[in-house]
Amino acid sequence: MAMKHHLARGRPEPRRVGNAAMVVTMLLSLCVLTYIKARYCSTPFPKAAEELEVVEIDEDYDSTSGGFAGNLYHDYTDVLVPLFTSTNHFGGEVQFLLSGIKDWWLDKFTPLFRQLSRYDVIDVDNDQEVHCFPRIFIGATFHRAMGIDPARSPGGVTVADFKRLLRRTFRLERAGAVAPRAGAPRRDKPRLLIISRKSSRRFLNERAMAHAAALARFDVRIAEPDNHTDMPNFARLVNSADVMMGVHGAGLTNMVFLPSRAVLIQVVPFGGLEWLTRVTFKDPAKDMGVSYMEYNVSLDESSLKELYPRDHFYLQHPYDVHKKGWDAIKTVYLDKQNVMLNLTKLTNTLEEARSILP
Repeated sequence: MAMKHHLARGRPEPRRVGNAAMVVTMLLSLCVLTYIKARYCSTPFPKAAEELEVVEIDEDYDSTSGGFAGNLYHDYTDVLVPLFTSTNHFGGEVQFLLSGIKDWWLDKFTPLFRQLSRYDVIDVDNDQEVHCFPRIFIGATFHRAMGIDPARSPGGVTVADFKRLLRRTFRLERAGAVAPRAGAPRRDKPRLLIISRKSSRRFLNERAMAHAAALARFDVRIAEPDNHTDMPNFARLVNSADVMMGVHGAGLTNMVFLPSRAVLIQVVPFGGLEWLTRVTFKDPAKDMGVSYMEYNVSLDESSLKELYPRDHFYLQHPYDVHKKGWDAIKTVYLDKQNVMLNLTKLTNTLEEARSILP
């Protein structure tokens, strides 16, 4: 039999500041018990002895694949990096309880979960067992977008440690840019990976861009990741790149697989979005040991000039549009904009990227 002390409720979202995430995050109820006999508790762990009344595991950790999960940027910012920050120091003696799991999402990140935990993930939406643990943590430790503050992280872990975990998880060969592996000769042509997009913020002259990059003596690859992309293979493709380039969006999150001292070129859409691109990718790049560059799209390179007259409020006063809030910014400058890069400007940008490679 069990005696209840109290009922605790909480949402396992690492960042509890966004209503858009909160409304799709499961509300969990936990009973704190003073006494439980072994027959009431499932013991799914190989190390659990029959005589133990509860599963003896250092910690149990509860997070969520709800919220913004499914968008690669939020997968890492709101789920995976916080999970690593909060649980890496347990040395695998931790089990994850996730709500809102989609099978494809769990399949995608199972290799990473296996590096962090010796135990299977529990799908709390469908699991009917009673699980007993000495302690449970609700929600992950969030420091900053795709970042870790080592002064506040258990064991002083850093983003560099997280990248090492990814290299181990996906068997990535290259720790540093240009040389494929230690002792290998320097490449004659650095590899450029262009991240393509299908919907908004597309490159309208992608083939011409690739041709210009080839003339600038880059080995060019173009890839278009989505939710169903084979993660290990794509991680190895990104790891093979010396320079990765793409328009602001979730695809740039794949910079986590870039070797150190590689170059990330973020194409900033027209509309005064430098503050957004700084927080999402510029600042995290430094923590990851990746060199960062920006290609700022002018109005002449933006498809917005075809949608609105030159003297339109949206084109002349973007910062006033920002004052209307995120929905206005997203609708005008992200959802409706594609870009056609100036090839001379692109070539100059690539030459600068080459100059800062090791």
